Amino acid sequence: MTTIQTKSILKLALIIAIVTFAIVSRNTLLIAIVFTVSIFTVMFVNRGDINIMYLCAGFIIVKTIEESLFSFVIEPGFSEVYADETKSTVWLGAAMFTIHFITDLILFYMVLLRAPFTRARLAAQNKPIDKVHMYKAEVAFASLFSVFMFIDLLALIENFIRHLDDIGFSMEVAKIFSGWNWVYYHYLDMKSILTGCAFMLLWSMSTEKAREQYHRQFELDA
Repeated sequence: MTTIQTKSILKLALIIAIVTFAIVSRNTLLIAIVFTVSIFTVMFVNRGDINIMYLCAGFIIVKTIEESLFSFVIEPGFSEVYADETKSTVWLGAAMFTIHFITDLILFYMVLLRAPFTRARLAAQNKPIDKVHMYKAEVAFASLFSVFMFIDLLALIENFIRHLDDIGFSMEVAKIFSGWNWVYYHYLDMKSILTGCAFMLLWSMSTEKAREQYHRQFELDA
């Protein structure tokens, strides 16, 4: 094994260790820091690739908006629910899962529209568009965000099912479905695992294999 291969393996092991620690810790602040550092590092390493630059910039914008909604809308708006454990969390949960779903939906379409958007922007500036491609890693991202959305919807549905008494149903009916918590109580773990996959996909953008052009017609037209 050459020295270059050894260094590459050690770098990959370090990245996996850091990502795993952040995900297992379930510390949202730590995960946000690792995500931010990862994004800017990947952008710096691939600063000559306009495809990756636009993709990462899109991630930063969407995730910043999501975090702002939680910090300045959800937390202040539901401050009483956070402070009083006796209050119903049905609408807090509905708001949270809905924002997560919308964010993942936006990310899904952002990935599919990234290439045509980049071409249109460059064309408007009379710049060449021959280097704009959709990478295989982006197809993997789109598939991953589809799973994210599926989990978000299941959690949203279970949120209402588990709180039927809070939305007008009788206690007898509510008790029948009170045990429906397959996703609700494991939502954070599921999303953490998927987030870990997203981290690894992000870092894979630094490899030639992940940056191979996707030749099938998968991207949407802007």
